[in-house]
Parts: sequence; C-alpha cells; structure tokens
Amino acid sequence: MNKNNFDFLRFLFAFVVILSHIIDLSLYPDFLFLKKYFDTHLSVTGFFIISGFLIAGSYVKTQNIRKYFVKRAKRLLPAYLFIITFCAIFLSIFSSYNLSEYFLNSMLYKYFFANLFFINFLQPCLPGVFLNNILCTINGALWTIKVEVSFYILLPLIILLINKFEKKIAVFISIYILGLLYILALYYANFIIPEKEEFLLILKHQLPGFLTYFISGISLFYYFDFYMKYKNKLAVISIIVFSIEYYFNLEILRPIAMSLLILYFAYGFKFLNNWGKYGDFSYGIYIYHFPIIQLVVSLNLFHKFNPFLVAFSIIITVFFLAFLSWNLLEKRFLKRV
Repeated sequence: MNKNNFDFLRFLFAFVVILSHIIDLSLYPDFLFLKKYFDTHLSVTGFFIISGFLIAGSYVKTQNIRKYFVKRAKRLLPAYLFIITFCAIFLSIFSSYNLSEYFLNSMLYKYFFANLFFINFLQPCLPGVFLNNILCTINGALWTIKVEVSFYILLPLIILLINKFEKKIAVFISIYILGLLYILALYYANFIIPEKEEFLLILKHQLPGFLTYFISGISLFYYFDFYMKYKNKLAVISIIVFSIEYYFNLEILRPIAMSLLILYFAYGFKFLNNWGKYGDFSYGIYIYHFPIIQLVVSLNLFHKFNPFLVAFSIIITVFFLAFLSWNLLEKRFLKRV
C-alpha cells in the first residue's frame, strides 16, 4: 500500500482545477475550446476518493482519535489560515475603498469569520475587491475544504459502524445509498422548483452531495486486496460504466467506477511512485491559485499581454508559492509532535 501514485494524482487534479478556473475566470474567448478537457467536478470528486482511502488508513493505524484530529489539523489549517488572512490584508491594496473604510467595513470581518469556520459561501467577497470580475469571490476553491473537514469529523463514526457489523459491505452500501438518495432528491427538487437552482446547488456542495465518493474511497482501503486481485477485470468494467455515466451526466455508479480507476492508476504505474519525494504541493496549488487568477483578471492582464503567456505565468507563480508553502509552512507543522 505504501508505494503508490496518489501524490501524482492529487497534483494532476489540482493542475486541472487551475486550468479550468483560468478558462472560466479570464473569459478569454480563445481559451473556451479547452473547457471540455478540464473538469473541476471530476478533480474534486477524485480528491474525495483519495481522501477517503488515505484518511481511513491513517485513522485505523492511529487508533487514537485525538492524534487523528491533531494530525488532520496540522495538515489542513496552517496553509488555510494563512491564505484567508493574507488575502484579507493584502487585497486591501486593490479595494475600491480607502484603507480606513476597508478595515472598518463589516464585510471584511464577515469574510474572515465565515472562512475561519468553513462556511465560505456566507461571505465569499471582500469590500470593494474584484468588483469588475465575473465574480467578486476571493477564493472559490475553498468550499471543498468545508466538505473535507466534515468528512474528517464523520470518519470515526463511519469506522465505528464498520467495526460493529460483521458484514462490513452492508455499511458501505447503506451509506452509499444515503448519499445517492440525497443527490437524486436534489435533482428532483431542481426539476419541480427550477427557480431554487442556486440554493439547491449550495446544498449539493455540502457533505452528503459527495458522500458516495468518500465512502467509495474508504471501501478501497477495506477491500484493497480484493480490488488488487481483480484489478484488470474491474478496470475494464469501470471504464465502461464511467464512460456511459459521464456521457449522460449520471452519478449513480460513477463514484464506484471512478474509485476503481483511481486505485488502478495509483498502483499501476511504478515510475510515478516517487512523484512526491520533494514534497506534497497539491494542497498549496489548490488553495492559492484562485485569488491569484482573480487578481490578474482584475488588473486586466489577459487583455494587456499575450493571454497564453499570462496563463503560463499564473501557473508558474502558483507552483512557486505551493513550493514555498510546503517548505516554509506546511512541512514544519507536520514535523511537530
């Protein structure tokens, strides 16, 4: 289990998210043809599958709920708290308000506390910042952190249920069906009350909306040997199922198929096993890229300079910041007892 390509997969998913957000936020027409090749939903759900697999393993090995939560907090919070605090202070320079108006504005403190408690959607914007962008949202990628934290909290309960039942598969199926019913209920609600689409989208982006993916990831850990024994046959079936459901925009069996394909890839290409030997940069890439893109858009740099060169510069900047974040911030906290 130790030698795998999860570091590469997380990097790949984070990279896809950057490219997709550059396309969406820049509104540059020459980028639009690339949109179909970069699916953020696919990347985010891939993150949740990998998270379910790895965190289940971490919790089972730890067998100490306090150490488990401390470890999760060390990995998640340092860079997260840094980016929301840094944006709140640094972006005051680019606000349409003067500094005194900015720092006395209640929106600033609503933004800070909403993000601090992982309820980003309540106040995604800062006073006078990015008003001319398609969105005033400071960091639209952070909504997934709320879901991730919710999964961290839910995981010990899931493991407790798994350990209580002799037929563990019944627990996995039950939780999977609950997640599936939640999604189907939202689809039905959107059909009968389309005027509530925005509110229903917020509900979809909460924990139950991704439960099928997370529980599929956990099942990978518990049935790892079985999956690996039949990985080739399961991969073929998974490609067929995933392709059909992706084409028709269905998510009934897609989480299972996708989890099996991720496992196949993670343990199928040994030359990528050492991808993360210099550090795990995927988290930094994911949480730093959005405000950088927003700032570039607000400065109108896509129209002042070659847009492809600007996009490339954004990517290089994000990679560099992720590198610094890992070495100067994230890794240091992880080493602390």
